[in-house]
Amino acid sequence: MGYAGQSRHTIGGPGLRMRRETILTQGHTICIVDDDDDVRESISSFFRSVGLQVVGFGTAEKCLSSATIDDAACLITDLHMPGMNGLGLHRELLRRGVHVPVIVMTAYSTPEAHAEARHLGAAGFVEKPVDPEILLQNVETILRESSAHDREPDSPETNS
Repeated sequence: MGYAGQSRHTIGGPGLRMRRETILTQGHTICIVDDDDDVRESISSFFRSVGLQVVGFGTAEKCLSSATIDDAACLITDLHMPGMNGLGLHRELLRRGVHVPVIVMTAYSTPEAHAEARHLGAAGFVEKPVDPEILLQNVETILRESSAHDREPDSPETNS
């Protein structure tokens, strides 16, 4: 998936709507980590309204202590939080061998934060205030790519 930016896209058309419904009704869980209750609940509510399962956490530490993260299809995290920040959360997940796609969001973007997010392999980096439609498009892309990867047959080298 390409690195997410701030561009606005229009979602529409019956074919795209049907693909969206198929992707979103496959029981994927999205984790949202943000210390701002209003932001976390707003994104969670919007995602639930389109059929996604959402689990929210107020801190990176609460997310890390939850078993939910092991089965998450995507993680959306705020960059700046008390305690462990969003990039620290991503580093810790990688250290633990949890390779969940991560989207970082922040109201205080810096070139250094962008560079570190890219270095860690973040699936996206978006600036607050976040347009929920754009965030949803990023998540849909992640889910589509994950679904396509899961459908790929094993290569001959891995079949014995």
